[in-house]
Amino acid sequence: MLWISTTCMRDTPLEIALESLGSLTRGVEIVDMGAHRIPAVSLLESFPYQYMIRLPHRDINLASILEPVRQAAVSVINERFQLASEINAEVVVDPGFVSAGSDLLHAKRQLARSCTDLLRSADEYGIRFLFRNMGRYSGNMVRHPEDLNRMSQIPLALDIGHAHVNGCLPKFLHEAASRAFYLYDCREFSEEHLEIGRGSIHFDQVATGMFANGARGIIDVPSFRSAHNTLIALRRFGIG
Repeated sequence: MLWISTTCMRDTPLEIALESLGSLTRGVEIVDMGAHRIPAVSLLESFPYQYMIRLPHRDINLASILEPVRQAAVSVINERFQLASEINAEVVVDPGFVSAGSDLLHAKRQLARSCTDLLRSADEYGIRFLFRNMGRYSGNMVRHPEDLNRMSQIPLALDIGHAHVNGCLPKFLHEAASRAFYLYDCREFSEEHLEIGRGSIHFDQVATGMFANGARGIIDVPSFRSAHNTLIALRRFGIG
C-alpha cells in the first residue's frame, strides 16, 4: 500500500482532506501545520486509516544554538509524541538548521542533545520517530548520508527529491537503511514536487532501494490530481 501525504490538499480543512484521501489509500501522513494542524485524536479515530505525523520544518529547530529555543522545540515534539502514541502513529521530524556557518559545530552538538532527549521521550511514549533528510539550503543539518552519523539510532525517512537536488540520491539508496521514502519527481536543481515522470529521478533505482529496505512509500505532491496520477505512475515500477 502506498501512503499519501496531506500536502496534496494543504489548503483544505483536515476533515475534508481525510474524507477525500480515502478514495486513494488507507495510509495517510498528516503534515501537522496550517489547515492540517491536528485538533484532537477523536477526528483521526473517526477514519479507518493508519497514520504518520510530520512536524513543521521551519517552526521547530532541534539544532538551535539558543538553548531555550532548542528546549522549546523538544517540548513541542514531546507533546506530539503523546498524541501519536494514542493513534499508534510514527512521527517524522526535521533535524533543524543553522543560520551561520561559523555556528555549525555548536549546532551539531545541540542536535545531538536533542536526539538524546527525543529518544528518551519516544521510548517513554512507546512510539517511533524518524528524521527526514533536507534540501539544498546550506544551513540544513542533514543533507548527505554522512550527516546521519550523529544520529545512528534514529531511522531515516528518505526524501528522494531532497537527496536528488543535493546530488546524493544514489548514495542514500546504497548506504542508508530508510524506513520510508517520500515519493515525487523533481529536476536537478529544483525542489518543486512533480508528478512521477515529469522530472529527472530514475524511479527504477528508487524502487530497488525501497524493496531492499522494505520501506513505506509516501506520495508527496501538491494536488489531489497529482497524487492520483503519481499513484498510477508508480505501479509501472512495481511500487504499490
